[in-house]
Amino acid sequence: MNSSQHPRALLAALYRAAVQGAAPFPRTRDAVGAWFDARPSLSAQAPVYVIALGKAAPAMMAGALDALDQRGRTVHGGLVVAAHEPKRNDVGGDLPARIRLMVGDHPVPGPASLDAADAIDDLAHSIDDGSIVLVLLSGGTTALCAAPIATLSQEVGDADRAQSHLANLAETLLESGLAIHEMNAIRRRVLRWGAGRLAVSLVQHGAEHVPVFAISDVIGDDPAVIGSGPCTADPLDDATFLALLDAHDMRSRVERVMGTVLGLEGASNPPRVPATDHAAFTRVGYTLVARNADAVQALAHEARALGIAQVVVQQVPLEGDAAQLGDQLARLALQAAPDVHGDTLLVCGGEPVVNLRETADRAMSRNEDESLEVPWSDEPLRGGRMQVLALSAALALEEAAAYGDPRSWKISILAAGTDGRDGPTDAAGAIVDAAVPALARRAGRVPEDDLSTGRSWFPLDAAEALLRPGPTGTNVMDVVALYIRG
Repeated sequence: MNSSQHPRALLAALYRAAVQGAAPFPRTRDAVGAWFDARPSLSAQAPVYVIALGKAAPAMMAGALDALDQRGRTVHGGLVVAAHEPKRNDVGGDLPARIRLMVGDHPVPGPASLDAADAIDDLAHSIDDGSIVLVLLSGGTTALCAAPIATLSQEVGDADRAQSHLANLAETLLESGLAIHEMNAIRRRVLRWGAGRLAVSLVQHGAEHVPVFAISDVIGDDPAVIGSGPCTADPLDDATFLALLDAHDMRSRVERVMGTVLGLEGASNPPRVPATDHAAFTRVGYTLVARNADAVQALAHEARALGIAQVVVQQVPLEGDAAQLGDQLARLALQAAPDVHGDTLLVCGGEPVVNLRETADRAMSRNEDESLEVPWSDEPLRGGRMQVLALSAALALEEAAAYGDPRSWKISILAAGTDGRDGPTDAAGAIVDAAVPALARRAGRVPEDDLSTGRSWFPLDAAEALLRPGPTGTNVMDVVALYIRG
């Protein structure tokens, strides 16, 4: 098959290759196995426990259990906190009875997240002295097992009320357009298991070794940011932390009680975190299991295997406003098109952002404008960052086509999240070209308005451009591929 004749099928296949490139099961299995193999002096009688947290938790747990079984290691207990009820094949069959499965709330923590945090506490209290506690982290951990620190609970009366304030903080940060490392720097201060507190608890209850295996969903792969650093010391001192809050005007954005706990009111004392030289951190080892670069490289490798003449990987990760990036990437492809000899693919990865608060304000203004007809069925903010990027790119390609630029019809663009779910929608992202906006208009959409008001899902759905792989069981941010037919 000539790949240039089927751009959508080609890009969908490349997306699948990207996801497979960050597959949690084999990568976790191999990493856990290598950790034990490098320590032959470990006692065969040392109790082993496994805690898996995040969107990839079921598959990571399955990989760890497989590695342990191959080495004759018995698991004394464990916990999986996932984003959804996993299918049986996600965990390699039935989990052992000694492994507890829970589903937390995401992206905004709620009662299920509080229950999951309590379950972690129960497990920590049950471990034996001299234990090896494997901690498996992946994207979504922060919300899925979010629970308030004692200071917050005491401030408002109990943990249930405090949990509602955590939810409000999460919504505020998600709406703000902050990068994930900035959001997690704020959240980990008020999370029961953030900023190294999990490692401290495990060691206090008898853990001798706390090897951490992480799938990174953040730019830079910083252990303090992944999952809000449950086993990693907070690198920000109090002054730097307060400066971060003020840089993003958090005094006016967060609830008063949260501002007090964060140190924005009163004596300006932020929540205390374990010191960077705490003895517990000497028991922690850290292994990066998979990252965005693995997905990007796997996509590029598959493209070459499918016969694409030129594959160019952009090393600088995508950051910043998703709509602006979509427009810029489309124009980059247009500029590259004249120099293309044979099919060409430009590949990049990262995690753009969308300022939900500004988008919601624009959506509200449009709804209040009586001269405009906005379907009542439309949900504001339905469409994640990859759908925003894809629709923006499609509009840029359409604009070029309207000016008679023949290059615009040679370009197709994939933009998708590796977890299979982009924002609060059923799609990972989209595969677009210059025809997508016109197809959406035929269905009654106004794609320019949809882009500015956070409704990118609707025109992409109308144009049948959405990519719907379902939950993938991994999460290493986003991938974008610009396919130029030669």
